[in-house]
Amino acid sequence: MRRSPSPSKTVSMHQVEQMIRDTETLEYSMSGQIVDKLESRSVPRHKPVFTRRAGVIAASMVAFCVFMTPVMAQAIERLSLLEYINPFAKEVKMNSSKKVDTIYARGLDGNKSFHTGMIRFEDIEDQEFKSQLQKAWTEIFPEGEAIKEVIVYEYKADTYHIEARNENRSIEFDQGRWFYAKQTVGESQVPGAAQAAADQAFHKVGEFKQGKRSVSQMILRPNQQPVYKFVYETNKGSVLIDVQQETNQITRVVAFPLSDHLDKLDDRQKYDDIVKQTKAIAIDTLQKEAVKQAEAWMKLDLADYNVSRDESRFDTLTFTKAGSPDVTALFTSKGTIYGMERRW
Repeated sequence: MRRSPSPSKTVSMHQVEQMIRDTETLEYSMSGQIVDKLESRSVPRHKPVFTRRAGVIAASMVAFCVFMTPVMAQAIERLSLLEYINPFAKEVKMNSSKKVDTIYARGLDGNKSFHTGMIRFEDIEDQEFKSQLQKAWTEIFPEGEAIKEVIVYEYKADTYHIEARNENRSIEFDQGRWFYAKQTVGESQVPGAAQAAADQAFHKVGEFKQGKRSVSQMILRPNQQPVYKFVYETNKGSVLIDVQQETNQITRVVAFPLSDHLDKLDDRQKYDDIVKQTKAIAIDTLQKEAVKQAEAWMKLDLADYNVSRDESRFDTLTFTKAGSPDVTALFTSKGTIYGMERRW
């Protein structure tokens, strides 16, 4: 069904910043919230139920991601859209009233500037960009369905983040290079060892009554093993656990029941009080707690890592060590850890 264009929407920079502050993990990122806003003004898309199609596409869904040869990895690492992005972004801005759903940001000075645009792949007029994006898509998803939509984000002047996607797959590019891709998988496609590793980590997070466990996505990053994303629905909220393919290492744990639930607060004063309490906790106190939780949740020793507070988030520690992936830890106003992630 062809989607009818709709009038652009303006948001203030304060609203954009608030989206970031209200974000607790990448799964609920600002770009995700923006896409929801764009789609809410468009014809609703019917999400396919993967299980109904599993018998038809199960084999093709994992054909590339599970077995990435060194030659493929090298070819994909070279993929870059940098020289093609600016002309495409200009097209999106100029055609916003015709084929593009847009969001504009209004600065403190009152001026309006382009922030986000979403266009159907078939409507893109810039054939050079279209061809290069299709080439990148095919390299990463050689048996994947066609690209459906392309989204461009301009977070600062002439600096673009691009996302290409359909119902089952997506690829994100920053400064022209791909850094993140995801695709739908079924639980039957996930090895038993990975499922066992996720279950073991879940039972170490807290005393939660487990409800439904699901895994519906596999994440790809350049020069890394794919990662399965598990979600455990409990009586107190969701627990997210990522498991790396083959190694079965736990790469991320986020336990929302342990958080301060800032995303649900409507009281500004209460929000500010929690932020103040969180910032006041001594870094050595947080470090000790994070080291303990990293060992328990991820079998990871952070004792000899350097630690610092993240400059962009008030509730995050960053652990670094030469030759090792960085590790981030999310903490609450009580000094407890509710999330950890290895970041290559």
